[in-house]
Parts: sequence; C-alpha cells; structure tokens
Amino acid sequence: MDFVCVCNNCGKTIEREFHYCPWCGKENVEPSDASVLENVFAQLEVKQANDRNSRIKKIESKIAEIEKGLNELGISN
Repeated sequence: MDFVCVCNNCGKTIEREFHYCPWCGKENVEPSDASVLENVFAQLEVKQANDRNSRIKKIESKIAEIEKGLNELGISN
C-alpha cells in the first residue's frame, strides 16, 4: 500500500501522488506516520464525543416529551 497515505487534515485515505486531498482540499504534505495517526485519532475522538452528545440530547428531548404526555394524563410521579 505504498501508493496511498492518510490526509493529515481530514484523515481520509488518498493516493500518495495527489498534491491536494480530494476530500478537504488540504495540500498533501506528508508528515511523519506518528503525527498522522495522532491527528486522525484526535479527530475521531472529537467526532465520537459530538455524536455521543447529540444522541444524549435526542434522548433527553424524547424523555421530556414522554414526561409532558404523562403529566397531561395525570400519570406522573
């Protein structure tokens, strides 16, 4: 797999011969393997945290709707 590398900006796999990443447009400057992996994992952690927070907010909203409905029926605690 010497013909591909990982974009140090967006973390997507691109062909090594590309001068710019087709996904994000960042110039393809190959840093060391360790810094690429660190950047990719850092971006992954941020995305996972954002997704987790989004799911929590959706769950909280649904719980609030259910509680409102129960209050209207006089079934709440």
